[in-house]
Amino acid sequence: MPDRKVQIRATKRLFKTTSKDYGCIQQRGLLVISYKKNQAVFALWSTLVNPAPHPSLCDAPAIFKRRFDKLLSVGVPLLKDERAGKPGQDNQFTADQVFLMGVALVLIDSGLGLGAAGFFIYYARKSLQDKYHEIMRNAPFPFERNIEDRNVYLLFQNRDIQEFYPNSGKRSADDAWSGKGQPPLIINPKYASGRQKMHQALDGYLQNGTHNHVLVIELAMMAKALTDNLEKAPVVKRGRQK
Repeated sequence: MPDRKVQIRATKRLFKTTSKDYGCIQQRGLLVISYKKNQAVFALWSTLVNPAPHPSLCDAPAIFKRRFDKLLSVGVPLLKDERAGKPGQDNQFTADQVFLMGVALVLIDSGLGLGAAGFFIYYARKSLQDKYHEIMRNAPFPFERNIEDRNVYLLFQNRDIQEFYPNSGKRSADDAWSGKGQPPLIINPKYASGRQKMHQALDGYLQNGTHNHVLVIELAMMAKALTDNLEKAPVVKRGRQK
């Protein structure tokens, strides 16, 4: 069994990270680089913020940090038993977990509520994490326009007016749903690799007057940019900078 320090050094070289302040945690039996909350917030803000009205990308506002905490409260990206449970312990996040947070923020930005975003991530967690690793094995470069189309799309339909769809039936209470009333009705989720397959998937969704809307989220470019920002995210020490 190799020495833990040797494993950590090997993992750091593998990820080619530029940050000097990170840890490693066990994930699926492997030693994986982890990041602190302020690094995750930095990477998410730097990736998702519109740069035009925000010339300073490094300083996420307090409201954005509260969104991060609210998502944590509904199980994104860590389940209850994965969170640090003792005073003075900080949560650590792997890159694929920060990716889950990024997807959840895009869902909220697209109109889903906090609870609905948490509900979706709860059930799509493993699938999204697997898709993240698949993307990063052949990650795209920003603004690339070559023959190989490496865009990856997530598509699904969110049925907010549930009385339109009586066939959905009465669904029982769900541990993943923290809101009031019935859990969200999010149906037909699928991935499509490349624009051509995404257009084919759209044709399958949009069949008549009833099936007339679908949410499309591009994942690959976000995954690459988010990972790059994680690797250069500075660490803010405990105290007022928090």
